[in-house]
Amino acid sequence: MGAILNTLPLSQTDNLTNISPNRADWLTAHADATGLAVVEVERLWNRFKQLTGSNEQTKLNPDHNALPNELSNDIFVKNLLKHFPVSKTDQHSIPFGYFLTVMHWFDEASIHDKLGALYIYLNNGEPIDANMISKLLKHVYRETRDDEIKALSHQFMRQLQANERGQLNMEQFIAGVQRCFSPGELEELLKFDIIPAHLLDEANAISSLQSSSTNLRNAYDYGTNDLVSDSQLRQIATQATRRNWTKLAVSLGFLEYDIEAFKAKNNNDSAAALYELLQVWHEQEGAFATKRRLKRSLEQSDFPELIPILN
Repeated sequence: MGAILNTLPLSQTDNLTNISPNRADWLTAHADATGLAVVEVERLWNRFKQLTGSNEQTKLNPDHNALPNELSNDIFVKNLLKHFPVSKTDQHSIPFGYFLTVMHWFDEASIHDKLGALYIYLNNGEPIDANMISKLLKHVYRETRDDEIKALSHQFMRQLQANERGQLNMEQFIAGVQRCFSPGELEELLKFDIIPAHLLDEANAISSLQSSSTNLRNAYDYGTNDLVSDSQLRQIATQATRRNWTKLAVSLGFLEYDIEAFKAKNNNDSAAALYELLQVWHEQEGAFATKRRLKRSLEQSDFPELIPILN
């Protein structure tokens, strides 16, 4: 995968490596350099801060940064970060600009290119065989017996039509996966949106940030009347936690490990955990923390009865 990611236009962000994130043009400068919308850069900056554990650090060192527990124990995430391009001056760190460029590629790459990157990621570009698949499956199915893992790995190789040596090269892997899954299934499996399309549409309806030529916004402003109040967040947190609220958190862009972290921090007090999560959402989304968005999330996560709180 590194062979692919290192061919990306990384140099466009090199002149930003010494800019402080406290500068007013921090987000817009990175938006202009990468071609992303400011709202996308802002979303990725929030994720980057979670990875580094700092609001000031502009480079990520996967070997030294204290990644969240759920990530530090995830062999797939750790291996993925090893494939990221690194700074020209520090071979152990990933600059924020490079992180943005890679995420942009994940968002826009074709299915064929993503499958090629996946092939390289799985075995560092070497031919894939049943033994390699067995090692991978052991990390996924930790409680499964070795003989069952072996049977699964051989079934995988048969389905993808391995060659006479029992191996798959890149083109065989890509062709095999495309035979086993429909285009729609592959699109859904490999889909990666920095910002969901409907949120980018909303970004078009909010006033443009100055100094950004690539910010996808116009002169309309929702105003403050559509912003969610703290009182409304508290009411929703209190009532939503009477049922399973994980789906609501996911619909707002939080990951499973985020949710578990909020629960642990609040001693498994669901109402307190969800309230803090909603506050973080409100703070991170800023002008996008609208009643309309939260109403949509409540509806999508089967909490339509809570929508009147936002009226």
